[in-house]
Amino acid sequence: MKVTQDRTVWALGGAVLAAVTASLCCILPIVAVIAGVSGFAASQFFEQWRPYLLAVTFGLLALGFYLSYRRAPKEACEPGSVCARPGFGKWNRRVLWLATVFVALFATFPYYSGWVVRAVAGTGQPAANVSQVATQHVVLTIEGMDCPACAGLLQNNLRQIPGVHRAEVNFQDKRATLDYDPHAVEPSQFAQVVAEAGFKVTDTAAKGE
Repeated sequence: MKVTQDRTVWALGGAVLAAVTASLCCILPIVAVIAGVSGFAASQFFEQWRPYLLAVTFGLLALGFYLSYRRAPKEACEPGSVCARPGFGKWNRRVLWLATVFVALFATFPYYSGWVVRAVAGTGQPAANVSQVATQHVVLTIEGMDCPACAGLLQNNLRQIPGVHRAEVNFQDKRATLDYDPHAVEPSQFAQVVAEAGFKVTDTAAKGE
């Protein structure tokens, strides 16, 4: 029975680890915001492996459920053995459900990562008095954003550029919209910042205002 318990622990630990690894594509951009760096190119690597890691995650979790809820042979639970102690099964299953909660939180992280990165980086951008300066408007089409956290990281980076009055990055449309002072910043800097974050500008549409 000790072997079964060890297998359950390893299965649950592996499931949680695989779920965390599968979500690194969206966890790393948030780490980048906290650390104050431009981005993590490694996040794209983990995005490629995410479907396989999730398959491993749920496979290990299913194994954990099987080991925890299957009926133990009578000879394995003789009086005085570990599995015959009161509460053994309940404790094992509580750990299983706790691990399941962690797996669910990490496996679904990309879907609410945008909210997390906004909470970390802040959503507000100081309003500039654009009426007294020359302002141009540009829309960038961006390739390589895998989740809302990527968009949040890129938006935070673009807002740090001197001369940018407004920067909004839409993950759904894969676009960044910027208002900027052409005397203070060159549009080529936008593509450079995007590249430093690990993404690529595929199209640029600009017009004066």
